[in-house]
Amino acid sequence: MNDYLETECVEKIKKECLLQVFDEIDSTNEYLKKLVRREAISLPLPVLVVAERQTAGKGTKGRKWVDSPTSLKFSLLISFAGESKRLALLSPYIALKLRKVLSAAAKKEVKIKWPNDLYCLEGKTAGILTEIIQKAGTLYLIIGVGINLASDPEVNRNINSLAGSLFKRIDPGELKRIRSLILLCASEEIIRTVKNLPEELSAEEIKDWNQSDVYNGQRLRLIEGERIVSEGQNVGIDKKGRILLQDGNQTKAFCIGEASLRP
Repeated sequence: MNDYLETECVEKIKKECLLQVFDEIDSTNEYLKKLVRREAISLPLPVLVVAERQTAGKGTKGRKWVDSPTSLKFSLLISFAGESKRLALLSPYIALKLRKVLSAAAKKEVKIKWPNDLYCLEGKTAGILTEIIQKAGTLYLIIGVGINLASDPEVNRNINSLAGSLFKRIDPGELKRIRSLILLCASEEIIRTVKNLPEELSAEEIKDWNQSDVYNGQRLRLIEGERIVSEGQNVGIDKKGRILLQDGNQTKAFCIGEASLRP
């Protein structure tokens, strides 16, 4: 742990949750799902799992996460005591809050793409994968986050699009400090967000999202598999976190699902 994370940050994280750090793991989300199924009743919560390397990391919509030595991979397990209808807002709300954390760390604006991707330096920089498990009458949220801290040419060779990152490069001597601080701030913000998850976005939060939207004002296609579900101009999100596409005089709202947005 001392080689991967700074001791000072580790001690602060431990005040908020149970921290587990692995040199290598298949998937931090899968590890936590197994943990819930096996030990949910006796689990101290939240649980934060960090991996230096993931061999079978998961992205959204079943995509594989392409690993890199300069990426940060972690998952949080948190019980949820609020109304289940609030969970429809979970992914975009976490993305909205995490955007501010990463913008402050990078000292540049991080953009957002509905429902939960973050963009910086011309490409996707961070992704969020949320999963829900119910056991013994309790809802458990597993929130997986992958962040590209510095650019890695190997990642671009293994994906179909340009990967972004918070920094073009990081001095090797600074990587542990930056990784530790971002993990600390991001995990604290996610825990706080889940505890205070609202039923609706405020007007200020909607404005913040729309101003930071990487596809703001563009004409987009909503695609599910190979099928185009809808097309229209991106006019932002509503208070339920739904994307709004305007086609002529008609505006349609779409919830989070298996569909994805493309120009």
